[in-house]
Amino acid sequence: MTTRYNNEDNPPKKRKISIWKIVSRILQVSVLLVLMGAFFAGGAATGYVASLVKDDPLRSHDEINDTVFSNYLTGFAYFNENTPKEERLIGQLRAEEDRRLVTKDEVSTHLINAIIATEDRHFYEHRGVDPSGILRATVQDITGSSVQTGGSTLTQQLIKQTLLSPKVTHERKAKEIFLALRMERMFSKDQILEAYMNEMYFGQSANGSNIYGVQAAAKGIFGVDAKDLNISQAAYIAGMLQAPSRYIPFDKDGLAAGKKRQEIVLNRMEENGYITREQYEEAIKYDIGTHLAQSKPRAYSQYPFLMMEIEERAARVLVEKDLSKDPKAKESLSREEYRQLVDNKRKEILRGGYHIYTTIDKKIYEMMTEIAENPENFGPNRTYKVTVGSEVREIKDALEEVGATLIDNRTGAILGFIGGRDFKTQQVNHATRPRQPGSAMKPIAAYAPAFEKGLLQPGSAIDDAPIALDNGVGNPPFYPSNWNNKFQGLITVREALRQSYNIPAIKAYLQVGIPEALSYVEQTGVTTLITPKDNPRVNDYQAKTGVIGGLTQGLTVEEITNAYSVFPNQGSFMDAYLIQRIENSEGEKIFENQISPTQVYSEQTSYLITDMMRTVVRSGTGASLPRLIKGNRDIAGKTGTTNDDVDSWFVGYTPEVTLGVWVGYDIPYTLTKSSPPRPIQIWGKVMNGLIDLYPEDYPEDSKFVQPSGVVRREICRVSGKLPTDLCREAGTVITEVFNQNYVPTESCDVHQHAKVIEYDGKMYLAQDETPEDMVQSKVAMKSPDPLVIPDRPNSRVNYTPLDAKDRLPDQKDPRQDNGKVPDKLLNVEIKNGKLVWGIHPENDVVGYRIYRSIFGSPFEKVGVVFQSSDKVYELKEPGMYYITAVDVVGKESEPTDAIVYGDGGGTGPNEPSEPQDENGGDPLDGVLPPVSPESPMEPGNPEEELTPPNL
Repeated sequence: MTTRYNNEDNPPKKRKISIWKIVSRILQVSVLLVLMGAFFAGGAATGYVASLVKDDPLRSHDEINDTVFSNYLTGFAYFNENTPKEERLIGQLRAEEDRRLVTKDEVSTHLINAIIATEDRHFYEHRGVDPSGILRATVQDITGSSVQTGGSTLTQQLIKQTLLSPKVTHERKAKEIFLALRMERMFSKDQILEAYMNEMYFGQSANGSNIYGVQAAAKGIFGVDAKDLNISQAAYIAGMLQAPSRYIPFDKDGLAAGKKRQEIVLNRMEENGYITREQYEEAIKYDIGTHLAQSKPRAYSQYPFLMMEIEERAARVLVEKDLSKDPKAKESLSREEYRQLVDNKRKEILRGGYHIYTTIDKKIYEMMTEIAENPENFGPNRTYKVTVGSEVREIKDALEEVGATLIDNRTGAILGFIGGRDFKTQQVNHATRPRQPGSAMKPIAAYAPAFEKGLLQPGSAIDDAPIALDNGVGNPPFYPSNWNNKFQGLITVREALRQSYNIPAIKAYLQVGIPEALSYVEQTGVTTLITPKDNPRVNDYQAKTGVIGGLTQGLTVEEITNAYSVFPNQGSFMDAYLIQRIENSEGEKIFENQISPTQVYSEQTSYLITDMMRTVVRSGTGASLPRLIKGNRDIAGKTGTTNDDVDSWFVGYTPEVTLGVWVGYDIPYTLTKSSPPRPIQIWGKVMNGLIDLYPEDYPEDSKFVQPSGVVRREICRVSGKLPTDLCREAGTVITEVFNQNYVPTESCDVHQHAKVIEYDGKMYLAQDETPEDMVQSKVAMKSPDPLVIPDRPNSRVNYTPLDAKDRLPDQKDPRQDNGKVPDKLLNVEIKNGKLVWGIHPENDVVGYRIYRSIFGSPFEKVGVVFQSSDKVYELKEPGMYYITAVDVVGKESEPTDAIVYGDGGGTGPNEPSEPQDENGGDPLDGVLPPVSPESPMEPGNPEEELTPPNL
């Protein structure tokens, strides 16, 4: 029975059992029998009660059992087993009710006695309804007694709490009585008591959670298990059943009222013989206030990103478990239908009392969170405007956000992650939110698939030259460019990745084929690609620039990190996981993650990719990282940026772990510049934190191991083939690593001897008639494809490859002989020890010859200057000099007037002088060779030690 006192501050005094009490009980029973007899004699009671319950359905045993004995239970989440046992509990799962089931044997007998003494002292005697209690409550209600005692038994209270509404009506009371009688026939007293103790509301815990059931009450109010409650604590909790909200002890008024109610309970316990007077006195003296549970941060306040992710992951793994029983049903599900299944399962988890064990290491997670929450690790907040559709929006005080995921390479376990900088600002887990990956996509979408198929190797040559991509019907071709707005020409795959050039990656991607390339990406755990099935009109299988980040919605940090972890794991994919196992409320294991490795790439491919990304870190776009990391361990990784620098990435790995980091604004906007780039800084801080926490697990000299089947060979870097003497002459021989199955067997066919000449800034094959000394004889490279230039070129982009002058031209010199000997060159002078002259005006002139005479000796050719070069010749020795112009077919002009430099002609070493002999004649008389238009001078051979300019 629930006793209600109008004056709770004055508990009843202990009374001695007297003859009057016995007489009172006899009278109560007598009156009840008389009243019942009167009603039932006339059949009135039967008809009245029947009318009240006629609409109530007849509940079966199973229905009552499922409703009464199935409660919303509190679930819990745990850190991994590497976390010390006493720190392993993360906290309670999010739920409206904090409820923890216990059996009767797991509850203190003091609490059981206190509840029975106060709420239903005849519990073990009645059959669900206590007639004396009903009569007493009825009389008190009719007479308006100052003391009101509820007539409901524990069984009735349980029914009211679970099967009926709390609204007080005669109809509900009648249903309550009949259901109580029915329940008592179906279930034992201990079953009913156990259900009652697990069901009833007990106010709020020290953390403010709504607590249901005695175990949650014991934990939430006193910080102990229900089985460990002492008499005083048990009496306080039992007293709360009358008015739970009033007796919450965590404020002064609630504690004072609760202690007075506790005294009433202790009185009842003594009256009914459950405690002695000595125990009563001791319990009264017990200081409840100093033994209350201490408030602790709620898990959702302390670890909000983690707790929300645990809910989501647990729901997904259980949905996947259910769907595994019917694969066809899974295949037919749309993304929306799958999402609905996950949402429903999440609700089940939050009320089912599940225990969820994660892979998250407490120390690692807290270290990563500390880095994310430190504003000194990020750029300043920004206010900016963006255009969304036709609307211009102002974004105020935006955080530079971060997402990161750390994966154990050996198992795929997620050891920690960064969901964001401030959950209160943005409730989005940035580790699982898709963003454009930029160049971080290149290793997994282009080069690794190409290596696996044997199409490319690190030493393979790719022409970094303009490429025209189809841009849809009616649109001009799209010409992608590199980050430096230049094209490097023929380079190796290693160099292309080292400097993150876009064009080689696109060519490799298209060479593999987009569907097959993206199939490899999906095999490494990426699920965010948009397929033709998802959207036939706009999907990632159409985008030729997807390999450089031009995807429909992008990749998540977790999934791209998972994809990279394949490489340090020798090509074996193990899907990243955060949920280790799940147990139900009864401790039964209903899920445990099973590691199922899938070989996506060979060990050789994985090592080659690793070796290339190690170069990225040592001397490429990630070269700022090594100086940030403690020790001398091997690190491989790749940077990534998107258009206008709105996304910035670094995904890297050691032999033990893989860590991916993204930085950007939630509403995309250009990031502030930082050196090193922000993701590299965050990557370094996390890795150093990991090393400090577990130095024995992450040794400073850890190295990647080269597997068998990988060999080193000399190749030509511009052809990727075996080198020839011409390659050695050109200086293009390097040593590279190969999968032994794909070592080149053909010799370089790119290098060729050629005679070339430059005209109007472009190289041409020399005409056959052009003199040898007017052309460059060199080893040139044959272009793989003709150069393509856009019709409307971007003015910021230089479309001519940087190695254009080293390439074999595909056209001959277009200059035509004008039919006459070139005119004599004028205006030659000496300035600062150099011969200087102007360009010859005739279009067919290809160069100039410089002649010298010393002390009257015959003039000899000492140098050549090409028409395409500066018209300057450095004078190294004194003497007399003149210049002739030579045209495309070898005709040579009349010599210029001779000019003297130094004392070779009889003057000082530094200044020119007028050439005169002692008789006043021209000192060149008899020295100059005869030159006439009809008989041009033969060009002769240049001195072997001379190297023509610009060679």
